[in-house]
Amino acid sequence: MSTYKNGLQTKKQLIEHTYRALLSNRVSELKIRDLAKQSGCAPSSVYQHFSSLNNLVTVASIKFLDEYTLAYSKMLNESTDIIESYLNGWELFCKFAFKRPDVFHHLFWGLNASDLEDAITQYYDIFPLNPPKIYSIQYYLTFLTGDVAERDFMLLRTMASQGLISVEDAHCISILTTSVARNFLADCRNTDEANREKSKARCMELIRHTLKMALNSCRFQDKSHDRKKFSD
Repeated sequence: MSTYKNGLQTKKQLIEHTYRALLSNRVSELKIRDLAKQSGCAPSSVYQHFSSLNNLVTVASIKFLDEYTLAYSKMLNESTDIIESYLNGWELFCKFAFKRPDVFHHLFWGLNASDLEDAITQYYDIFPLNPPKIYSIQYYLTFLTGDVAERDFMLLRTMASQGLISVEDAHCISILTTSVARNFLADCRNTDEANREKSKARCMELIRHTLKMALNSCRFQDKSHDRKKFSD
């Protein structure tokens, strides 16, 4: 039991020190030797708890998502308008993602879905959700894992079911918006705060414009259908 507790404590320290290192370093700058030294263990000990440096960094990065996921969940619970929910969801993502584009790009586009799911499970095994956080680990797994475009399509499909956009447009928008976000984040990984803010604004501008075009297209088609109906 003592060995297990010591091992668990070492794993916890590695995660905590890696998170603190991420607060002042980019993902690409972290080194196993430095993280092990800060945690008071040998570099070889890291591999007793994590499959690789990438795995350790990913697990530690989950903490960056706490505030974002809770804010997003709260927004969905309070919103009654699907268009507002969709755009506010992207606003929240951009708000947090462009503060740390390297971390968010790594988590959302730099991993296989199974790797992220494993990291989430590992993180919450060590740092269980507090009672005030009413959302379960299963919620986090559902919300954060899988294909990003597919998750985006889930909200857009609701718009399509309400006749606001077509299903075809929903598919296209999900691909376009997630590609826009991915590319802007990738380009911002090594830029300063001023450029990140500009990119964040441009990213949201393109997302809003993409959705607006689809909404206008659907309205135009509806009007054309009505005109044809009355002319028949």
